[in-house]
Amino acid sequence: MRSAKIRATLILVPQGQPVYFEVSATDAARAVAFQRTSMTEALDKALALVGSGLADVIITRPCGARHTPSEFLAAYLSAQELRRPGEARPALAA
Repeated sequence: MRSAKIRATLILVPQGQPVYFEVSATDAARAVAFQRTSMTEALDKALALVGSGLADVIITRPCGARHTPSEFLAAYLSAQELRRPGEARPALAA
């Protein structure tokens, strides 16, 4: 049985420094965490961790807000829509 571990990280970054998204997950033996510098990289890593069978995959935004990969995907698509308002939104499979 997998243990549920919750990990919250607030990253305070001085102005002008890189901003990081933290992607964390647990497997049967340990917790793992990775830092990524963009929404795209964070989402890619989170989906890779889910695909590898890890549990409790969470993406923590630089402001400290925590999201599951599906919540983060919705935010990602929303951000992409704001960048390209004239283009059609991609369809998501159920």
